[in-house]
Amino acid sequence: RVLYLDNVVQSRLLGETAYHESLVHPAMFSHQNPRRVAIIGGGEGAALREVLKHRTVEMVTMLEIDEAMVNASRSF
Repeated sequence: RVLYLDNVVQSRLLGETAYHESLVHPAMFSHQNPRRVAIIGGGEGAALREVLKHRTVEMVTMLEIDEAMVNASRSF
């Protein structure tokens, strides 16, 4: 499956997990005890999924400027 928004690929299932793991985990492991995390963008939720794998995380704030991305991701 591929998620398009305005004819631009936003996310796809093939390779998506490896991409987001490599994006999120180095930053998370660079901090001894990450409790509060901010995600800028990432409306499809994959970065959030990876952040929440870390047991020390207590709060995540996610900012997505494009409401259409959030709405499209709900059915993806």
